[in-house]
Amino acid sequence: MTHPEEITERSKNKKRPESTMLVGSGIKTWWLLLMLPIEDYLLKIRVHPNVLTVSTLVVAIITGLFYHYGWIFAGGVLVLAGSTFDIFDGRVARAQGLSSEHGAFFDSCLDRFSEAFIYLGLLSLFRDTIFSYVVFLILVSTTMVSYTRARAEGLGVKCEVGVMQRTERVVYLGVLSVFNFLGNMVAEAFGFGPDDYLLKLALILMLVFSSYTAVQRMFHVMTELRKRDEQRKIEHGTVP
Repeated sequence: MTHPEEITERSKNKKRPESTMLVGSGIKTWWLLLMLPIEDYLLKIRVHPNVLTVSTLVVAIITGLFYHYGWIFAGGVLVLAGSTFDIFDGRVARAQGLSSEHGAFFDSCLDRFSEAFIYLGLLSLFRDTIFSYVVFLILVSTTMVSYTRARAEGLGVKCEVGVMQRTERVVYLGVLSVFNFLGNMVAEAFGFGPDDYLLKLALILMLVFSSYTAVQRMFHVMTELRKRDEQRKIEHGTVP
C-alpha cells in the first residue's frame, strides 16, 4: 500500500503500523490515511499535544456515560473517536518536535484513566447480570497487560508481545458497539430479543484475548529474565 511520507514520519520509530493477529497493518494504515487531513489541520493551528491527550480523557468520560444510559451506538462512535485523539497526540507531538518522555508518561497515565471510565459505564450497563463480572475481569486483565509491560521495562526487558493490546481492544469494542443495533435486528428477525449480542461478543473476545496477552507477557518476561540470569552466571563463572 502506498501512502504519504507523513504516515511513517509521524509514527513512533518512523515505521508503518505493524500487523497483529487481531488487527492487520492495512486497517491501521487506512485509518491513518483517513484521518490525515484532520491531523494536518491540527498541526496548522498548532494544537498542543497535551490538549489532545486531555481531550481523550474527556471523550472517555462521555463514552462511559453513554454506555451507562444504554446508548451503545453513540458509545461505540466515541470509543473510536477517543482512540483517534489518542493517536493524534503522539503524532502531532513528533511533527511539532514536542515529543518527550514526560509527555509519553502523561499520555500513558491518562490512557489508564480513560479505559477505567469506559469500563465503569459498561459495568453500569450490565449491572445485575453476569456480564458485569466479565467487564470487571476485563479491567483486571487489561491492567495486567499494562503492568507486565511497565514492570518488564523497569527491569530492562522489552515487552511488546501480545495479541490484544490497546489498539485491538478499541477496534473490537468500538466497531462491534457501532454495529450492535444490526445484531439486535437480526436477532429479532429470528425471534430472539434485542439482547446486545455483538457488544457482548466484543466483551468476551476482549476478556479472552486480554487474559491471554497478560499471561503471554508474563511468560515472555520470565523467559528473558531467566536467560539473563543464566548469562550472568556464565560470565561470573558460577555455572556448575
